[in-house]
Amino acid sequence: LDVDGIYHLASPAAPIHYQNDPIRTTRTNVLGAINMLDLARSRGARILQASTSEIYGDPEVHPQPETYWGRVNPIGTRSCYNEGKRCAETLFFDYWREARTEIKVARIFNTYGPNMHPDDGRVVSNFIVQAIRGEALTIYGTGRQTRSFCYV
Repeated sequence: LDVDGIYHLASPAAPIHYQNDPIRTTRTNVLGAINMLDLARSRGARILQASTSEIYGDPEVHPQPETYWGRVNPIGTRSCYNEGKRCAETLFFDYWREARTEIKVARIFNTYGPNMHPDDGRVVSNFIVQAIRGEALTIYGTGRQTRSFCYV
């Protein structure tokens, strides 16, 4: 098998999907990372980890620099995703330190685009559905939050 680049993109990203099966979500993130990293190491391939803004949890710093470690609840209902992605990032950097596997980690924030499910529970789809129904847009917190978005 001749492989020179690997993209590790496997994981549900919408809360309604990853909270539905939290053990599988954690397993997909952690074991998926190990399997793909082992393949990259054995083939001398570069590998990209699709990570998430969720690794910062409920951050106290805005915007978050890459040096910020975050503020994460390790036992909450969203933790399967947050902690799975954090563990995957740890593994990526450990493979780089130990085996010099060529890694890249992309912390992707709030993806949206065509074919989004209207009920996926994320802010863009929620706003669109509420606007179509003529409902007030739901803003959680004080309304002073900031968000970064990534169109895919």
